[in-house]
Amino acid sequence: MFALEVGSIEELRSSIATSLAAPWLRNPIDTMILIRLMCFLACLPLASAAEPLRSFAAVRALTHEAAAMALPVEVEAAVLGADPASALSLFLHDGTAGCYVKLRPEAEPMHLTPGTRVRVVGVSMALGYYPSVERARVEVVGPGSLPTPLRLEADRIFAPELDSAWVVVPAMMVGYEAKDERVTLDLEVYGLPFKAELPLEERAEEQAAELMQRPVLLRGVLGTIFNRQRQMTDRHFFVSSFAAIEPVLLPAEGAEAPLIRISQMLTAGFGPHTHIQVEGVVTQAAAKGFYLRDETGSTLVIAARGRRFPPGTRVRVDGFASVAPYRPVLRAASVVERENTPPPRPVPFVYKRADLPKMQAELVTLEARFLARQEGRSEVILECQTDQQIFEVLLPLRGGALPRLTVGDRLRLVGICELTTTHALPRIGWVDGFRLHLSGPEGAEVIAKAPWWTPRRLLVALGVMSAVAFVGLAGTWVLRRRVRRQMEIIGDSLRAEAVGKERDRIARDLHDTLEQQLSGVALQLDGLDDVVKGNPAAASKVLLVARRMLRYTRLEARRSVWDLRSKILEEQGLLAALRDMVESSAGPAGPKLEVQVVGGERGHPAGLEFHLFRIAQEALANAIKHGEARTIVIRLENTPGCFRLSVCDDGRGFDPQAKLGAPGPHFGLLGMRERAAKAGVELNVDSAPGKGCTISVTVTESREPIASHP
Repeated sequence: MFALEVGSIEELRSSIATSLAAPWLRNPIDTMILIRLMCFLACLPLASAAEPLRSFAAVRALTHEAAAMALPVEVEAAVLGADPASALSLFLHDGTAGCYVKLRPEAEPMHLTPGTRVRVVGVSMALGYYPSVERARVEVVGPGSLPTPLRLEADRIFAPELDSAWVVVPAMMVGYEAKDERVTLDLEVYGLPFKAELPLEERAEEQAAELMQRPVLLRGVLGTIFNRQRQMTDRHFFVSSFAAIEPVLLPAEGAEAPLIRISQMLTAGFGPHTHIQVEGVVTQAAAKGFYLRDETGSTLVIAARGRRFPPGTRVRVDGFASVAPYRPVLRAASVVERENTPPPRPVPFVYKRADLPKMQAELVTLEARFLARQEGRSEVILECQTDQQIFEVLLPLRGGALPRLTVGDRLRLVGICELTTTHALPRIGWVDGFRLHLSGPEGAEVIAKAPWWTPRRLLVALGVMSAVAFVGLAGTWVLRRRVRRQMEIIGDSLRAEAVGKERDRIARDLHDTLEQQLSGVALQLDGLDDVVKGNPAAASKVLLVARRMLRYTRLEARRSVWDLRSKILEEQGLLAALRDMVESSAGPAGPKLEVQVVGGERGHPAGLEFHLFRIAQEALANAIKHGEARTIVIRLENTPGCFRLSVCDDGRGFDPQAKLGAPGPHFGLLGMRERAAKAGVELNVDSAPGKGCTISVTVTESREPIASHP
């Protein structure tokens, strides 16, 4: 960057000229600064001149650079109006051009009547689409009149030079809003939408309602909306008051407009500028008016705000038809209430292309399934589905709260149908959807709640059940391992306990049989030495007894060994052990052996079965060895309250009493009696010489629990 030190304007000019000719000037930024300084110097004579700018045309002719120099301005002009957004802003016209004038910040707000003549003293301002005036002092000169406005044609609406121009234009007011001490009008000018602003005054909304949907001539200032680069983005109007809006007389003044049907709107002979009347029944209120039905169809009536007609009200609307997608709308200049009738019934909605044109703006009803809900700033949007068509349902928030809805709920909907399309051109053949506008929550009725088991919940439940099943299987697997381990431990303990018990049983058995018998043999042999010397015959008897005792002891030892080797009695019971004993004892030269069971098999305590088996074993051995029998029958009889085991043979028999008193020991019969006594059962011996022998053991239920392990 460069620096200049000067003492006067001539020195400054000389320095700038020298700088421009200097070879060191290479930076484009320096060049631009010098050029701006030259422009500044060119404007210095204007700034230092005593004569201010005397017209708004001269102000608007300034460049923005020159206007930024705050050149003096002194103009006499007529007041057009004020900017409603600021009490210190005026629109003036001096006959040459219109201009925006901003008063000094410390000035008192001025309420000037349009047409008042004033003198303005201020400076130029570059801020604006065109240069304007700021820091102005305004002095009232006297009463005056408004200049003749420029007739604004359609092709001149966006002409740049018409910024701040005083114009008159034909328009139609289609809406309004009163807010922030000003009224904003919605206008249609040559078919295009525009806004107009005017100060809020008494009866403003009432006057706006009277002008709704009526053609008017509007006088005002044409303003420009622009961006930071001073590019035009839109146009609007500043109007001083409702007095500057003049209604256009309707055609055939004094004559009544023709009464037509809704289906006749915008047909041949009834264009958008034809004043018409339509009569029908109100079906539902709308944000901009209401929906109207006659015998030919339905349409939207855009009416003045503030008045609402309940459904069923019969009205006559006078106004003008206007173009809208799928069906014209009616812009009401006035609405006259005729009578009140019951609310109209909705039309059943069926999505058929042939029926779609008559469904536009019609009050319809249909059933649908609820899918989703969204809530905006001013309305609730429900997403629903009927058959294969998905559509939106719109409900204003001010209408009240909807019932709680769940995805899948079946709804009955009543509302206004609006046809939609995704095509750029809204032709009836390209309709691909619709939406419903409900008047309130009463338009959505839940007729069937969604099943609780939704696909999502089913998936969640399946996931939870799968997780529980996996945990259960894992827990079962761990438990089974633990149980198996415990069973192995218990099995080892039981086996060890069984071995111990078996050892105890063997010890008792050997003590009760072999040890006692061997002790008896020892006693016989101990006394044999003295008997041999004194009485050889007695010694012979002692030896005979000892031999018999040894033979019986050997037989008992063999039986004990057999008991140790056989598991049939322990595992399969008494009957199986008896049958196995019979099979092992039968031979080709021996007697016929048979086991009979009467009353079915019956289980007994292990100790009792052991003693019964040993008694049967001894009886069978005696019958084979001593009875010389041809048939031996082992019989088991089970009767209620009693069990009987018997061994019968058809041998030579014997006298039981004689046997007991006969000389010499009879260890077999003695052993059976001892075992019966141990088991606590009754032993009977029924025999006679030549008639065989029957040895029986009877067990009663009262005595059976007494039996213990051998």
